[in-house]
Amino acid sequence: MKLAIEENEDQANARNYLTPECLSAALLVSNNLIGKTPFIEVVLELSRQTAAINCGDMTRAKDLLVAQAHTLDALFTQLASWALSAKHIDGLESYMRLALKAQNQARATTLQTLGELKTPKQVAFVKQANIGNQVQVNNGIQEEPARTRKTKKAQNELLEG
Repeated sequence: MKLAIEENEDQANARNYLTPECLSAALLVSNNLIGKTPFIEVVLELSRQTAAINCGDMTRAKDLLVAQAHTLDALFTQLASWALSAKHIDGLESYMRLALKAQNQARATTLQTLGELKTPKQVAFVKQANIGNQVQVNNGIQEEPARTRKTKKAQNELLEG
């Protein structure tokens, strides 16, 4: 049985302010990344989106992944263009390395994840029955057996003598 612990106002504020929605809203609002939208409205919208995900609605997550894939693809194209127009080998190498990283991120973290959301991997649980005390495993044909009867008898004869 879990006892209910009363919290004071500071503790309640700390709990609320440290939610993922509140922390994200603080970053978005403080850096004017979404214009002059009020902080509380951003928190409420993020809470609605979180609730939708928790209820199984993956529409927003899929939209986000597609948008990120397009952004990374555009970044790849821009960086590859800069690499190809670079005057020095150092510039070409730096831009091309960044371009290929952007391309890999688009593939690995966005498109692959999107594919797994659409068609999840199948997991099989197989029950295995081991019947008997001794199990022999034959992995191919051996040229010579590891032990022959002759050596076994020879060992026994030595022990008896």
